[in-house]
Amino acid sequence: MFEKGQKEEAMLYYLYMMADGEVSYSEEKLFAEICKEMKIDEYDKQVVIDGCNEITKESTDILNVIIRENLDYQVGQGWSGFKDASALARIIWNLVNLGYADSDYSESERKIVKHLLEKWGVKQEIYLEMVDTADTMLALTKQKEWIYSTFDKGQLRDEKEKRIDLEFERMLSEIMITIDELTMW
Repeated sequence: MFEKGQKEEAMLYYLYMMADGEVSYSEEKLFAEICKEMKIDEYDKQVVIDGCNEITKESTDILNVIIRENLDYQVGQGWSGFKDASALARIIWNLVNLGYADSDYSESERKIVKHLLEKWGVKQEIYLEMVDTADTMLALTKQKEWIYSTFDKGQLRDEKEKRIDLEFERMLSEIMITIDELTMW
């Protein structure tokens, strides 16, 4: 059973994943992680997916579907009034991550995020930091793949992979600090 606004937020994520024409395996995996963090079970996750498939039968322009279904407004709402800046920034961060999950942050995905930034009043600087972080994390992922394919299994490869993992963790920690600090502004 969904808590208030949960279904709409999950639908926003899934529709966003559909924006570039297909939902990739890596996007599905990340969506499952987001649903787990939101405490959405498998049954409710399938309700979200089915709902998104149903409302996109009429139009494949996902931004228009989001606006038509009023999801941009509903997700932006908290228990009373708009959610705090930190909660909205966390949603934007999840969207940026989903956009990069398939290694291609598409123009249609960017348009949706731009619309939400304007609708919710999230500062452009915060968004740019998120994109920079995601770009760097994508580069680190590619570097890790290169290390794995180039170096034989052993201490040297393990050390290189560990350094990348630590950098990954540091970057995630920094973006979470930025998001959490928004509540203090």
